[in-house]
Amino acid sequence: MGKKRKKINPIDLVRPDKLLITGLKTLTELTLTPLNMYADLKAQAKGKAEITFIGEKKLEEAKVQLFTFNENEAVESDEKDFNPMTDPKDSHIYWLNIHGLHEVDLIQDLATVMNLDRLAVRQLLDTTQRPKVEEFDDYLFFNVKSILLDEDDQLDVEQLSFFLGKNYVVSFQEKESDHFDDIRYKIREGIGFVRKRTSDYLLIQLLDAILDNYFETIEDINEDIAELENDVYKDPKQETLFDLEKSKKRADLIKKSLTPMAEAINYILNNRTSFFQKPNIKYINDLRMSCTNALEEVESTSRSLESLTNIYYASLSQKMNETMKVLTTVATIFIPLTFIAGIYGMNFEYMPELQYRNGYFIIWGIMGAVFIGMVIYFKRKKWL
Repeated sequence: MGKKRKKINPIDLVRPDKLLITGLKTLTELTLTPLNMYADLKAQAKGKAEITFIGEKKLEEAKVQLFTFNENEAVESDEKDFNPMTDPKDSHIYWLNIHGLHEVDLIQDLATVMNLDRLAVRQLLDTTQRPKVEEFDDYLFFNVKSILLDEDDQLDVEQLSFFLGKNYVVSFQEKESDHFDDIRYKIREGIGFVRKRTSDYLLIQLLDAILDNYFETIEDINEDIAELENDVYKDPKQETLFDLEKSKKRADLIKKSLTPMAEAINYILNNRTSFFQKPNIKYINDLRMSCTNALEEVESTSRSLESLTNIYYASLSQKMNETMKVLTTVATIFIPLTFIAGIYGMNFEYMPELQYRNGYFIIWGIMGAVFIGMVIYFKRKKWL
């Protein structure tokens, strides 16, 4: 459904000072990035060579969810014992999902057990990181962004990170969310191929769920644009322009998140990493196509927004031209009338017309004739 926007006083259209100030404030809020917000914290952590969580704390306490499954069974627990995942002889697939990144000690314990590289852990804990993929000896590190519109019509950007090993996937989310509910249901109920295939197939399913979020967000933005289009054509206001700029920033953010994700998927395909088995490469290709489609959708959205912005300014220009035409016409009609009134308003003693008994009515008749004549002339010229 479209989102309701607050009504604004039409008089704001003639307040360029207020338009400029409000616009600058709005654009400043839209362009404030996490990188700027956490720049000092990142610098301090780098200076002290510490592993630090950089981002917004979205949960009071980190939560752990571990699925241990194969084709025949699936066990779910919230234990924080990570040692079973390191057993090379175990035939089970492990999916460990951690909600909340702020508990650095918990993540460092996991890193110690799983022998995770310090650099990968630092990137995991930095929510301002650009999406990327990096291959290590024993695992693949994948870092992406998920974007959804929340109930307040604000973009909810969440970083999700994954470690893919031979028989496990470890995923990290900033908060509890429903990105992977369908996958959890399939594991619990033994539906589909998740329990029948390897850990790389599980990661592909997780990434596919994130891409679904992008399509959902783009669709929501396009619904808002449909409403904005009606406003632009029917009654463009100052608020309409700000909504257009806000949607542009959203589209840009989606592109900035999707582009590196597409690059990471291309990296997997081009380098034929050993962490993805050959039968599952076709699903990676499908992910690449989904990324490409999402990028094309958001590019189309950006072009639509740019066109609507141009139409907005053209509409305001047209309104201004219409107003100026009316004012100019009225002024032009009254110029000769003012001239006549000015002549007979002079206080010279010897003005012969002032002695006419019907002079007042004659002048009114002349002024009326001039007025009617000019109106008829303007009508014939289609200036009115």
